[in-house]
Amino acid sequence: MPLRNFFTSKNSLLKFQRIIDNLMFGFAVLGFLAIFADVGQLVAELKRFFDSVYQFALVVFFLLLCFRTYINFFLLKRKRERWVVVMELLFLLVLLLSQCGTGLFVSLASREFLQLAIFVIFVVEISTRSLQLEHIKMNPALLFIISFLIIIIVGAFALMLPNSTVSKEFKFIDALFTSTSAVCVTGLSVVDPGTFFTRFGQNVILVLVSLGGLGVMTFTSFFGLFFKGEASFKNQLIYKDFTGADQLKDVFSTIVKIVTFTIGVEMVGTAVLFFSLNSKDFGGDFSEQLYFSIFHSISAFNNAGFQLKAQGLYDPILRYNYLFHTTVALLIIFGGLGFFISFNIVDYLKVRLFTRFRQWFLGEPYAHVPWFINFNSRIVLRTTAILLIVGTVLMYITEYNSSLKEHGEFGKWIVAFFMSVTPRTAGFNNIDMATLTREGMLLTIFLMWVGASPGSTGGGIKTSTFAVATMGIFNIARGRDHVEFARREVAQESLLRAFIVIALSLIALGFSTVAVGYYNPEIALDKIIFECFSAFGTVGLSLGITAQLTTASKAIISLTMFVGRVGMYTLLLGFLKKALDTKHYRYPVENVIIT
Repeated sequence: MPLRNFFTSKNSLLKFQRIIDNLMFGFAVLGFLAIFADVGQLVAELKRFFDSVYQFALVVFFLLLCFRTYINFFLLKRKRERWVVVMELLFLLVLLLSQCGTGLFVSLASREFLQLAIFVIFVVEISTRSLQLEHIKMNPALLFIISFLIIIIVGAFALMLPNSTVSKEFKFIDALFTSTSAVCVTGLSVVDPGTFFTRFGQNVILVLVSLGGLGVMTFTSFFGLFFKGEASFKNQLIYKDFTGADQLKDVFSTIVKIVTFTIGVEMVGTAVLFFSLNSKDFGGDFSEQLYFSIFHSISAFNNAGFQLKAQGLYDPILRYNYLFHTTVALLIIFGGLGFFISFNIVDYLKVRLFTRFRQWFLGEPYAHVPWFINFNSRIVLRTTAILLIVGTVLMYITEYNSSLKEHGEFGKWIVAFFMSVTPRTAGFNNIDMATLTREGMLLTIFLMWVGASPGSTGGGIKTSTFAVATMGIFNIARGRDHVEFARREVAQESLLRAFIVIALSLIALGFSTVAVGYYNPEIALDKIIFECFSAFGTVGLSLGITAQLTTASKAIISLTMFVGRVGMYTLLLGFLKKALDTKHYRYPVENVIIT
């Protein structure tokens, strides 16, 4: 094609634009890797080289962005995201002027600001790429699994950086174990996060916990929507599977609500935790106290269980701080309920308060809104309430003269309540786990197995699965062929899926227990069972054997955490859905004798 006709052909322009996009993304990744190695002090003597890389990347970003802007706005006549592009160009221009030592912008010439700028560009590029999932030929379940694997591997290498740990003796299997535990929001660790990791390493764990709790696709789509402002129809279908939105038009509004709700709850949790602490315990250091509060708020809401004290909440400065315990427990509950349940509750409260306001102050008649709390919310809320109440009472009874004996009557109830909350995928401990009775251990294992609710940051088989399966068993025992709850009939597909999830969970737990027992025969079986249930439920509680595990056992526990977070059912969908969808036939039905 003659050069003069190149810029008049739309197909040629689109190809050229894709080349520019790929170059922009490639240099953004290289810039991020340079920051990764530089900040992590991987090669400390190459500081000047990294400075040159940053400056070169800045020039390339500016030129490529100019080309892309010219093609989009002047040749392809696209009007969307114009303000974002203008801001990017001005931002890069200011940075270039600062590097040249020009006038007012000299103060922005620091390498830290340059690193931040390149990181922002990386986030922008990878986020906008996340809105082009329609070009990836794989089902959403498999894409979800792969996104978790990528973050786990990147996190492991980040924790291996010299600047991440106090000690240089940190094996890759331990880094992979910790990264898996963080991304899968478990909390199991072979080292003490509060003393072994530097502040940089602890920040890496926080980022991994946040990405794992909400899902990396949620974050990238949130920023991608902010920067790009649009997505294809097929892309919205893919994200509908990720978010669980009821309607296609609600996909991205749901993503925004999830991110903003998470940040809001974590900020409130941070404030309460901060004021519940005694500044003297932190040497009067405001920043240390604030970081401690932020870390535990994020860890609690995401049901991660990572703690900065070796003894957890059983540490002397936290052991009798019941406000701290209660706040952490409430954050765990909010994170474990699931976003859609929380949204449903908030909407319900808004409608009720608005109705009462109009009734009391405007004199309008009371308007009844039937079934505002949906069917799923009713099941989850009732099951959660039963587990919390029964769990608290049983913990109080079984641990009264054991792990609870050092607390007063009020303290016993608070700690018992916390002990019924934390096994359901959180992993914080406010007791000495070595003093846990056999009955308390069995109850904890059961709560770890049930876990949190669907669509939440937690793991386990989920409360709705347990509730549906339990109702199914009782109805079958009564001779009924269907399950009813709250004047609704549970779909047979949901009942079948519940029993499948339970069966698959028991298979995974059986394999994990046998394998760890084989590679660590010196550890008692009850402790191995506890560890495996904790890993599968992404809980993080331990009876103190995590550091004793062999390399093979650590790999098995890491796999168990991953399976527990992603879900065995999701794994099957990811690898088998395409094969199953190709079979459009059914064989004759036969009964099987089951007694």
